[in-house]
Amino acid sequence: MRTLCQGVPLGVFYKLCRQTGLTSLFVWVFSSFLTLGPSGAIAQSYPVESIRIVVPYAAGGIADRLARLVGVRLEPLLKQSIVVENRSGANGTIAQQYVAQSKADGYTLLLGNTGTQVVNRVLYPNFSVDLTTAFDPIGMIAITPMLLVVANNAPLNNIKDVIDAARAAPGKIDFGSAGNGSLSHVALALLNAQAKVNIAHVPYRGTSQVIPDLLGGRLTGYFDVPATAFGPINAKSLKPIGIASLKRLAVLPDVPTIAETLPGFEATTWLGLFSPMGTPSDRIEKLNKALNQVLQEPEFSKLLVEQGNEIRLMTPSEFGAFINEEAKRMQQLAQSAGIRPE
Repeated sequence: MRTLCQGVPLGVFYKLCRQTGLTSLFVWVFSSFLTLGPSGAIAQSYPVESIRIVVPYAAGGIADRLARLVGVRLEPLLKQSIVVENRSGANGTIAQQYVAQSKADGYTLLLGNTGTQVVNRVLYPNFSVDLTTAFDPIGMIAITPMLLVVANNAPLNNIKDVIDAARAAPGKIDFGSAGNGSLSHVALALLNAQAKVNIAHVPYRGTSQVIPDLLGGRLTGYFDVPATAFGPINAKSLKPIGIASLKRLAVLPDVPTIAETLPGFEATTWLGLFSPMGTPSDRIEKLNKALNQVLQEPEFSKLLVEQGNEIRLMTPSEFGAFINEEAKRMQQLAQSAGIRPE
């Protein structure tokens, strides 16, 4: 006969409950017993199997490398292996759809960023997955300001020089971007709007196609992320003339912020973790706690800062509120600047 954890037979326990008018107690205990299994052992706590982080870009890129760096540090904290899976294409929507349609159990996560969670949300309102409700935010990994770069021999040394040149020859100054709706395009649109200039937009298909034309003098400037710009900067082929954040980067202390000339100017990208909507809150909290613990590891935080990132520890609710504000800002900019997807 099955017994309870304390060795009391279920039949005897039922009779005791009836005699004392506590039949409802028996129902509760028996239900718990069936849930836990015949052994009465408490179910194992999350996670009990490996966790996947789905990256919406190809292997080897910045997002992929960061996902792997975070994953390997989460493993000892969660006591499970972290597997990084790349599902690139369609501006990240392939990965978004896959994760959104996965089981909401905390075992399939998305590495999202400004492009996937904000730009896509604004530019693709009819996407098969409702990006405003498809995901539960877990936490931010890092936020990165865009960096305005020009050819090293260009006669432009700061954002004031760019604005003056654009006003002197409207439409003759041109900036490249990684494509319509890309973050480099968004940063340029914001600059045009805030400085009240008309810098021409030249869309490319990715950063790798922009840099050669920038070096060859066929473009005036480009908003890049520090991690990819540092190589050409260190090689003295590009020079940084403005940081799109409210404070200077620790790794580029002599490069002024654009906000020093255009107060409030900020164009950033960020990376964070997400799970399908409906994931149990205790699992999200556990992932958030582990992620924030990783971000406070001295060696890892130093690595992020050296690559031009800023660490902002956030709770899931804070991260969600941050994304909603970003989306509102992007919606206004897209409407005023006429930003459309390709």
